[in-house]
Amino acid sequence: MGKLYLTRSCLPARRASSPALYFVKFEHCFCLQILLSLSFLIPLSTGYRFMRFLPFFLLLCVGCGDHLPESLGPARKIIVLADSTDWQTLEDPLREIFETVIYTPQAERIYEIALGDVNFLKAHKHEQRKSLMVIAPLNANHPTAQFVKEILSPEVQQAILDGRAGVTWKKDVWAKDQTLYIVSGKNIETTVENLFMESDRLYSTLENAVDHSVRENVYSFGERKDVTQELAETYGWNVRVPFGYRILETYPNFVVLARDNPNRWLSVYWEDDVHPDQLTEDWVIQKRDDITGQWFGGDRIVLGEVTVRQTEFAGKLAVVLQGLWENEAEWKGGPFKSYAFVDVDLNRLFFIDIGLYSPNKKKAPILRRIDLVAKSFTIHRAFFQDK
Repeated sequence: MGKLYLTRSCLPARRASSPALYFVKFEHCFCLQILLSLSFLIPLSTGYRFMRFLPFFLLLCVGCGDHLPESLGPARKIIVLADSTDWQTLEDPLREIFETVIYTPQAERIYEIALGDVNFLKAHKHEQRKSLMVIAPLNANHPTAQFVKEILSPEVQQAILDGRAGVTWKKDVWAKDQTLYIVSGKNIETTVENLFMESDRLYSTLENAVDHSVRENVYSFGERKDVTQELAETYGWNVRVPFGYRILETYPNFVVLARDNPNRWLSVYWEDDVHPDQLTEDWVIQKRDDITGQWFGGDRIVLGEVTVRQTEFAGKLAVVLQGLWENEAEWKGGPFKSYAFVDVDLNRLFFIDIGLYSPNKKKAPILRRIDLVAKSFTIHRAFFQDK
């Protein structure tokens, strides 16, 4: 496999910021191959003229990513290239960081860790995986550590030994839509420390990469632009409605979008004159029970099976509920997720809720797909100004 060379690095002064690494892979960069070939053909007497045009030729290399092969496998599955001896120390921390579990009500891992072998990089097509991690200490002599040293420049290796760096990632290195994560340290102990220290940013990067991959799949069959436009023109808000969804029910302040096989929904409720201070944990839980109790035939949150946190949603601070719903009369239940926020300018509460009913099937991937539709929620302020 062609060697990776670091052409630029931004090493952080603090451990809180990882270096941004820029790689060039010769066998995938046709422009660079031409450039290198020409450099050997030009006489030394005129070589300085060639160097004047070097920046121009380097700019041509920016588009060489188009020649990369398609990435393989689900983005949620991380292939970890690590030595078997290091794996005894690394496995538990990696699974603790990445293999988070949600209950649907069955326990489902959101992400999956799988051990790979650098010796079979091409044979097992690891280099084309959507999510690939290489992790090894620099003081080791096994093939994985040697591979890390081939990837990283001497300057970056020295930064790792000095404790100024240890974790980085790069997009589209060996395949399109691929994320390559590199974790290292001067020894196995500092490698684990670096892994934990940057765990939040690693997890967030993985989340964004998976969302990007899943979002492309959600809209791969197109968007119901007629429905998207209808929502905007009728209510002043919309979501990007994927092919297969339909408007199931509409009321003056409540709209339900749905899709079958399996049964899933996205609902939007709104109410005026709600102050942001009212959005306490208990109030938001009760509000969801009120909404679903009225329009969903008595659905309610399973007590003790809900988490509450805050996040940014549609540019606003929102309260997020995530847990299980149940309907005792119909003997049904499943996972749900809700976003509640107040748009102060409109003096309006918006309550966006998603969920599904899919017995005996994995639900976490489907819930994520609906969630990405919900996250496309947009308020069209011109609609309200015209009122």
